[in-house]
Amino acid sequence: MHRFAPTQWTLLAFVLIGCGPPPTIPGGTPGKLHSEGEPLREVRLTVYDHDGHPQAFAVSDRQGNFQLRKEATLEGVHLPPGSYRVTIESAGEFRMLWPKAYRSPDKSPLKIDWTAEQTEIDLDVPAPKLAL
Repeated sequence: MHRFAPTQWTLLAFVLIGCGPPPTIPGGTPGKLHSEGEPLREVRLTVYDHDGHPQAFAVSDRQGNFQLRKEATLEGVHLPPGSYRVTIESAGEFRMLWPKAYRSPDKSPLKIDWTAEQTEIDLDVPAPKLAL
């Protein structure tokens, strides 16, 4: 018969119970995504600078809220003042479709002119079509 040592019991408890919830990652510039007053959830937004380089991304939650983050590290991104373009695409189980221009950093009609006084991005987009 095999007996567990105290350290083995502790390790087994961590495996069975877990080490708690994952750490909270602080977000960056917050925003809200909606269409005709209704929040849009599970939409991926990518923010590009004036040269077309990606600066941050986010995925909207159930209430259409999001916080900008870096792609590789998920670290929060706070936008410095400037002009930006935003692309959007569906990120959820049910695919939503917008005109092709909304996926192009060069052609997207979604623009942000961000100032130091602003505290939240507010994006109103056309109603998407659902892909079947």
